[in-house]
Amino acid sequence: MSSKKVVTDVLTQLSNVLPTGTFLVFQVLAPLSTNNGKCGRVEVVLTAFTLTLLCALCIASCFTDSYKAENGVVYYGFVTRRGLWNPNFKHALISGCEGSYYVGQVENREDNLKYQLEMDDFVNAALSGVALATFSLLTEPVTTCFYPGIQQSILKTVPLLVGLVIGAVCAFGTTPRNGIGFAMAPSH
Repeated sequence: MSSKKVVTDVLTQLSNVLPTGTFLVFQVLAPLSTNNGKCGRVEVVLTAFTLTLLCALCIASCFTDSYKAENGVVYYGFVTRRGLWNPNFKHALISGCEGSYYVGQVENREDNLKYQLEMDDFVNAALSGVALATFSLLTEPVTTCFYPGIQQSILKTVPLLVGLVIGAVCAFGTTPRNGIGFAMAPSH
């Protein structure tokens, strides 16, 4: 495998793990919920609630995947120990479905395992949650609200270190799923 292909694969995995869209939503909402950094108790609670809700959605999205059926239709679902769960599978005429679960083709054991819950899913969820929380909590106007006396060196160093650690884990480990909002990989 060429080094260019490896770099492309790592960047693709990193972009799938990092919660860029969720972070952007939080950045739009943060000035509203923090009253542009002039926080009272209500603003702190509202900002914490907003970040908690977005973190929960970000973590839940790590447990989604997609399946492209023979007819070209893409189905999204939640990954479980049994397989990819989507209520529409119950009525779809797709081989490899058992009720509301896509469990894969009988003759292709690797395909069966691809849609089952793995430890990597929990690692990706944790990395996404940590990344979103770190990047969101250490940006303006949230820092003005939550940590008014924080040093600038912390604001610059911690997000960089978190990004480097997540990048290293992505380079040597986990393969993110093609969840809701992500392009289908050729192997799916």
